[in-house]
Parts: sequence; structure tokens; C-alpha cells
Amino acid sequence: MLTLYPVMLGAFLSALHAPFAAAETPEQILAEASPFVVSVDMVDANGKLLGQGSGVVMGTGRVITTCDVARKGKNGQVRRAGTAFKAVLQYVQADNLCHLNVPHLQSPPIARGTAKKLRIDQRVYAVGAPGKKQGQKEQRGGKPILSKGHISRLRPYRGSQYILSSAAISSAFSGGGLFDSDGELIGILSPQRVEGENLAFVLPVDWIEEPPHETKGPKGANEPQQVRAGSARKNNNGLDWLNRSLALEKKADWRALLKLSQQEVKRDPSNAVAWFSAGVAFTNLKQYNEAVDAYREAIRNQAEYGAAWHNLGVAYANLKDYDDAIQSYEDALRIQPDNAEVWYDLGNTYRERKQYPYAIHAYRQSLGINPENSRAWYNLGITYDDLKLYDESAEAYQETVRIQPENADAWYNLGLAYAMLEERGKMRDIYQALRKLDPARAELYFNTYILP
Repeated sequence: MLTLYPVMLGAFLSALHAPFAAAETPEQILAEASPFVVSVDMVDANGKLLGQGSGVVMGTGRVITTCDVARKGKNGQVRRAGTAFKAVLQYVQADNLCHLNVPHLQSPPIARGTAKKLRIDQRVYAVGAPGKKQGQKEQRGGKPILSKGHISRLRPYRGSQYILSSAAISSAFSGGGLFDSDGELIGILSPQRVEGENLAFVLPVDWIEEPPHETKGPKGANEPQQVRAGSARKNNNGLDWLNRSLALEKKADWRALLKLSQQEVKRDPSNAVAWFSAGVAFTNLKQYNEAVDAYREAIRNQAEYGAAWHNLGVAYANLKDYDDAIQSYEDALRIQPDNAEVWYDLGNTYRERKQYPYAIHAYRQSLGINPENSRAWYNLGITYDDLKLYDESAEAYQETVRIQPENADAWYNLGLAYAMLEERGKMRDIYQALRKLDPARAELYFNTYILP
């Protein structure tokens, strides 16, 4: 159990947060990723184009792509910086990952990160290299292209996290790379059309295996290793289910998601992700007792499921069972101590219980991880108001309107703090800001606090 100690309010006022390392710009990330992202064309025995997409160079002679691209033909070529290299399908791995052998392609190893510690809303960059289209006589494209996005959904699967990104990508990006703000490879792009939408799914980099040594002999030189083909088919069925559940969640079709999840847990009662998806559906249908049961089953089958512990806390909080909510959040933080959203929800629960020092501590922890969370700044301001610490609440509301300048509630509360501090010059500035956002509230503020 994570213990949160009471902290004197003065300590909060003087607390310093460690500086964040500057993230690379999109231009820097594209420049660094470009030598490692290639276009991929797979052909039949007569040279007819069968499959197109992108690939990621893992090192000399090694390119990883999706099997959506590579399985359409055993031979083909990859193109980097205008130069074509012959490629052979070497190894079909589970979960839509295929390895190409490209003997003459020289490259240092790519910088690999991990998908295990990704979080929702984290900034990411999709890089693909769409190649020539069938019928074109000359190469057009093939130059890597970057699309910015963020992590919109995550699901634990096969020892890592399966990803849905908001990046806008086409099928030609399939097999390309997803990079974090440090320029490290965190996944292989696997766009799919599901539930009528084109969605940017991503296979986590942690799944990529070292291909087995090539089989000696005349057959082994040309045939891809299929030692995991059966496993690949089985696990791709799992991805199909995951893809559909994430698509339904994105569409907010909660009844369809609940039906799909219940079908899956009936088929496999040990599927923690399916229980989690059922909990998500129940929560959004405001059936919180059922959500608690579903999240508990997810945790029963996967004890270190941080998101399930977090959502269990949310369900308990909606039932006003604050003791169990706090315990669930603390268990989530034991697994994911840098999860800003868990700290934020923990702060909300402490504020509901009027345990204001604990709430302030939790909000400050959340903001130390994600200083651009306007909701955390706003609720921190409300908590300081409850304690009549108006200098501190004004500071929190200032941060809120910096991030979210259209937030009329934050402007109004900032004005109330200035009124309590008798900052009349600043009060007039608040009035002018409110006139643009909420004229009725602006007049209320003017008549109540500015007029003598």
C-alpha cells in the first residue's frame, strides 16, 4: 500500500519541480527516423506488384514490416533514399509482424524504446514511406512522411501494451514506425479499417523478436521460416477482437462494446482485457456496481493491471465508496507511479472527503508529471479556495487560463480570488476577459465585486 503523508501547506508553496527534458521537434524526429523507414513492395514470381507499404530497418540486412504487407508475396524490394534493395520474406512472427531479409542493406541498429510505459495522451509520431503505385513507371514518393498524434487507447497484451494512436495515416504507412518524443521506436504501424473507420493501431516494439538463423540448404534460402505461423493465426484472432473493442470504445458505442466483451469472457473467462472492456462499458452506462465486478475480475486474472486498478477506483468513487477508491488508486500507483491521471483522480477523491492537504499533494504530484493538465490546476485552485489560501488559488487559476483561455469558470474563480485579495486592477482585467466569454457572468462579477 502506498502511504501518503500529510504535508504542511507551506511546503507546497515552496516545492520545486524537476525540469523536464526538452522533447525533440517533429522535424528532428523525421530527420533521425528517415534513414530507418523504407518503402516496401512485394511481388509474385513474375514481378507483379502484390503488396505495398512501409518498413523499419532494425539493423544491417533486417527490415520489419506488417504481414498485411509482406505476406502478399515472398519476394520484393525495399527502397531507401532512392536506392532499391532486393528483399525476401524471412520469418512470419505472431501478431502481424513479418521479417524481411535484405542482404545488401547496411544500417546501424535503430534506437528502440518500449511501449510498456506509454500513457494516454502521450505525444507520438508516425513515420511511413509510401512507395510507387502500381502502373507508375518511375518511383514517386518513397520519401518518409511524418504524421503527429497522441496515444488515444492502450491495452496490455502479450507482455506489453497494444496501441491505438490518433495519428492520421493511410494503409501505405503499414509497417512504418511509431516514435516517441525522444525519437525512439516504440511500435510498428498497423492501420486497419474497423467498424467503418480507418484506425491507426500500433504493434508494440517489445513484440519484435530476433529472427531464427536461416535454414541451410536450397529450400531454406528462399522460404520464410513459418515456425510460428499457427501461433500467428491464433494471436491475430486476438488482435481482431482487440481492434474491434477499441473501435467501439472510440465510437462510444457502449452497448455494443458490452455485448462484444461479454461474448469474449464467455469464450475465455481468463481474458483480463475483455473483463476490463466490459468494465469500461458498464462505467459509461453508469452501471457502477457491475463495473466494479468486471474490473475485479480483470484484476483477478491479471493482478498487475494498472489501468484496471485505476478504473476500479473511479467506479468506487462514483459509488461514493471513497475508502475503496483510495485503496484502488494506491494500488494503481504502486504499479504506475508516474501516471498523472491516477494522481489526479486520487486528488479528487481526497477533495470529496475534505482531506485538503492530501488532495493538494496528489494534484501537485499529477502536475509534476503533466504540468499542462488544466483540470488538475483548476481543481487545485478550488482546493486552495476551500482553505481560503487565495494567493495560491490565484496562481492555480492563472495556470488554468494559460492552458485553457476559453475557460470562463476559471476566469471567474480567478476574479473571486483577486477580489478576496483586493487586487482591484487585476479585477478589472478579469471583467474584460469575462465580457468576451460570458457576458452575463461578467456583469454579475462587475456588479458584485467591482462596483462600490
